[in-house]
Amino acid sequence: MQPEPDLSPHHLLSAAIALALAQAATPARAEVDEPLSCPPPAPLRIPEAPPETEPGTTDIHAGQFDASRQDEVRFRDSVRLTQGRQQLETDELIYEPQTGRVRIPGWLQYSGPRLNVDAENARYDTRRQSGQFESVVYTIPGTTARGSASSVLLRDPEHARLETFDFTTCPPEQTDWQLQASSVDMDLEKGVGTARNARLTFKGVPLLYSPWLSFPLDDRRKSGFLYPGFGYSADDGLDISVPWYWNIAPNQDATITARWIEKRGPLLGFEHRFLTQRQAGEFRIDWLPDDQRTNESRYYGEFDYRFKPSDGWLATLDLKRASDEEYFIDLGSDLRDSAIQFLRSSAGLRGSGRYWSFEVLADNFQVLDESVGPTQEPYRRLPRTLLAIDRPLGGRFRFSLDGEAVYFDRDVGVTGARVDLFPRLHYDLVAPGWHIRPSLGVRSTAYELDGGGQASLTRTTPIATLDAGLAFERRLDSGRIQTLEPRLFYLYVPYRNQDDFPDFDTRELTFGFSQLFHYNRFSGPDRQGDANQLTLALTSRLLEAEDGFSRLEGSVGQILYFRDLRVQLDDQAPDTRQRSATVAEMTWRPARQLALSAGLQWDDEEDETEVARFGLNWQGRDARQVALGYRFRRDRVDQADMRFRYPVNDRLNLIGRVTYSFEENETLEVLGGIEYDSCCWSLRFTAREWVRDRESDKRTAFFVELELKGLGSIGRPPYRLFTDPSWR
Repeated sequence: MQPEPDLSPHHLLSAAIALALAQAATPARAEVDEPLSCPPPAPLRIPEAPPETEPGTTDIHAGQFDASRQDEVRFRDSVRLTQGRQQLETDELIYEPQTGRVRIPGWLQYSGPRLNVDAENARYDTRRQSGQFESVVYTIPGTTARGSASSVLLRDPEHARLETFDFTTCPPEQTDWQLQASSVDMDLEKGVGTARNARLTFKGVPLLYSPWLSFPLDDRRKSGFLYPGFGYSADDGLDISVPWYWNIAPNQDATITARWIEKRGPLLGFEHRFLTQRQAGEFRIDWLPDDQRTNESRYYGEFDYRFKPSDGWLATLDLKRASDEEYFIDLGSDLRDSAIQFLRSSAGLRGSGRYWSFEVLADNFQVLDESVGPTQEPYRRLPRTLLAIDRPLGGRFRFSLDGEAVYFDRDVGVTGARVDLFPRLHYDLVAPGWHIRPSLGVRSTAYELDGGGQASLTRTTPIATLDAGLAFERRLDSGRIQTLEPRLFYLYVPYRNQDDFPDFDTRELTFGFSQLFHYNRFSGPDRQGDANQLTLALTSRLLEAEDGFSRLEGSVGQILYFRDLRVQLDDQAPDTRQRSATVAEMTWRPARQLALSAGLQWDDEEDETEVARFGLNWQGRDARQVALGYRFRRDRVDQADMRFRYPVNDRLNLIGRVTYSFEENETLEVLGGIEYDSCCWSLRFTAREWVRDRESDKRTAFFVELELKGLGSIGRPPYRLFTDPSWR
């Protein structure tokens, strides 16, 4: 008995689009509310729920069946062959039982979950699982990807050859870009394809060409060149980079980037990544062997390593180093790079359990800011040990402990060891609508110092807090819920003279709403602020009853001081204020697309603003997007920032950003650009100017990115303008 003909062209047709799938990238964003006037994606031509069949069986339906000849069986008139979720339709199918060969002399249409194919004719050998299809046209369901091949030869289920192959995601009437190859050989067993005379054209202009090109056919990675990047800056001229990807092993890879900067010379970049069950690491170095502008060799390197010796434990190593202080100013890509003051390198071991956590680390700093003198450099911590415990004791009682032991080292100034222990006992009385949380602790700090002053210093300070609050809510006539949440926080810390104590890592915390409920106004153990104070705070929210969406929320608070604040940094005089600045925060969302936020810190004794901020974020339905921000801190910061995306029409967007400092009366950054978005490609051109150093020298750069949707991007954008994926 002859076996049923296995006419499934699944392997062959997967091979036919493997090149397209191998080159596919993340699709560009599509505007949901007002899409481009583009053709719809290719439909899924098979039924969503096909008839149940036995695995591996093939059903053939036809209007006519002719088996009068012994050497062949003919199916005619609306022939439909089904195997699983694959379906083949044609007018005539001829099957030779003696040889197992199948001929389709006329048109055929194949439909599958991943591919739709039309062909003029086909031959197939069911025993050898080989065959040939002529004049193939394919589409990928759910996408606009399409292509063709003059012929497809299937040598066996794992090897195929395509002649005159092409691929695009553009509509048929306007093929703006196309990937073509004179021939493509597929090895599905190895997951490797080889194209000859491969070329990529855009608007009829060739962008890339290779007489021989190898690429992966599935998710198995393969070594090869990635898309190049390019940009231009007024300082450095043309900037071109060509990355080469090296698939070393299934769990490690590397990227070697050859970069040429017109006015500086060649730069070599190397990045290596590896991953095992317990280890992960990434090593990167950029090396400019001879900077033509400085006549020096320059580099930047970093190594990030993670190791899990056992469950609950993690060892880390993070190393960073630059060749000189001006590296990021000269070779950085934005204002943030130019503002880097320190590079921190560290090594550590962390562990945690149900009620505890432990960490030991050591770190060092490379100072990049020339304005930071030797006495201002951060201390090396060699090492630092941290222990935290938070454990229930039964009933409503809870015990917590924060402990630290660290040795501070620096070339200039006082050095030494510090041990800080802060055990606390908490009582948590919590019920619906209210809470009372008193706590009592003792903070002990001890020093062993080298380099001036007393060798041994100690400080022991009791700390008592009481946190109490209520939560009221009511339903308004509109159906929304309004809350009213008053809160009191009392803090008592007796005064201890700390004038002789060193200042290793302590600063006065930036005052804000969260500081109203903190037990110390300093960031580190070198100073424990004295306190006899009461915080009064009030929060109110307006919530949607259906989903809890917050329409409006606001908070206001102030600290009442019952005595002067005597503990200060840098020999400052005691603070004699009777109350702190008033802190207020507000967020209003009048619509789902719009959010306004504001904050204010008002010193009513001096009758002036200490801190102010304002923010507005709006996302329109037609890709309009605006973000406004303002920050003010007395005698330090006075800056405004505006970012926008404005669609001129459904294809053209204008983008921009301006950052201005009122303190320096200077524009810190200006960005402007154009985004053109068509059905199958996008082009972004951006120009930027930003302050590159403290002398207000500015740098101008230009960036171009061409994205071929479904294939990839050529060039590079400057940075992410908004936090959503629409700006990459």
